[in-house]
Amino acid sequence: EGVRLAVQQGVPREEIFLTTKIWSDDFGWEKTMAWVPRMLEELGLEYVDLVLLHVASADGKECGSPKQCRQETWLALQRFQGKGQIRSLGVSNFGPRQMQELFDLGGTPVAVNQLEYHPWVPTIHRETVKWCHRKGVVVTAYGSMGSNTYASQITTQEALKQMGFWHGKTAGQILLRWAVQQNVTVIPGTSNPKHQAENLQIFDFELGSEEMNLLNNIPESEHMLYFGHTPDQFQ
Repeated sequence: EGVRLAVQQGVPREEIFLTTKIWSDDFGWEKTMAWVPRMLEELGLEYVDLVLLHVASADGKECGSPKQCRQETWLALQRFQGKGQIRSLGVSNFGPRQMQELFDLGGTPVAVNQLEYHPWVPTIHRETVKWCHRKGVVVTAYGSMGSNTYASQITTQEALKQMGFWHGKTAGQILLRWAVQQNVTVIPGTSNPKHQAENLQIFDFELGSEEMNLLNNIPESEHMLYFGHTPDQFQ
């Protein structure tokens, strides 16, 4: 509704980047072929800029094994991309093996992988980010400052507060800058105008090598996930 309203008020459609996700309930050739027209009709748009496969899990689906379901979905989405109804295709919470299975189809490469990413993620997340960079896949981080439940706990850690003091920034800005300096796109969500402004003010400073090393070497015993999605967990 917001996109339609913006276009009606004169905002050029090409200045709006709209991302949506297809859930595993709509995985498979036939279901995906039905989902895209329905999605476009609900949005009231002729095309979307990016469609992500929301998760890699697809157990118990009519399309077969999880791998087969993901590949059928990808091939179906490519049909609509060829018609100009989808501009780019990506994934969310996928690991290297799961993405390589889509590359192996020989069609549209994976453009984006969206996953939980912050200094406390398990090693597999860091390895996935490195793999994406080698393959030219854009990495988008969610949960950069923890979930709504844990954000206050994360951003009050003393080391982050100290870094923020040195740079004149908040702990949240330190976490966003840490990701950006690793060529990871961040998408922090907030309805607070003050926080929205703060989230944009991360390009006028840089973390030093010692600060980056500290955040890059959180002890394994302190690794954690807020949303529970592990790359390559599902077959």
